[in-house]
Amino acid sequence: MAQAIEAPQKKEDRRVRRTKKLLTQALTQLLQEKQINEITVKELTDLADMNRGTFYLYYKDIFDMLEKIEDGLFEALDEIVSLHEHDDVSHQTTPILLDLFHFIEENQEMCRVLLSPHGDMNFLHRLNQVVREKCLQMWPNEEDKKDATFEYHYSFVVYGCVGVFRAWLNSKCQEPAEKMAEMADAMIRRGSLSIA
Repeated sequence: MAQAIEAPQKKEDRRVRRTKKLLTQALTQLLQEKQINEITVKELTDLADMNRGTFYLYYKDIFDMLEKIEDGLFEALDEIVSLHEHDDVSHQTTPILLDLFHFIEENQEMCRVLLSPHGDMNFLHRLNQVVREKCLQMWPNEEDKKDATFEYHYSFVVYGCVGVFRAWLNSKCQEPAEKMAEMADAMIRRGSLSIA
């Protein structure tokens, strides 16, 4: 009896995931052409080939949908960063950078539009804040953090990494993630870890 109850629920969950995926793909496509505030639920659901009622089962409006997509991305990002919370980033940034580049590659369509001119500036700000907070937590040397120039060096690393992520996304992730992680690590090391 339990199996008969569980099986339909799994099927429904799969259907829900598929529906949300189609809506996300449609939103991604529309964000390549216009700003979020110019997108209507009708054009989104027309593009996804579903009715508006289905959309409203999961989201209040387009902004709610985008926020939920971003929340999902940041949850996954948090999981990645937590795997490296004991790493000494002052000596080795390649492992966490590699995981970040793989994450971006797996989510490249949505990341590309979120970091594009039609994207959500709040996403970029939030990304900068998350990277900043996590890196400060992971930085092992408290004395470095008290240095008057540390904030400048640190800002250079954070904004530089986000800039590299954007450039890689704009190139459609042509270079392998491994090469990008090594390159970013080398740029960080030459450009700003000289204080460590």
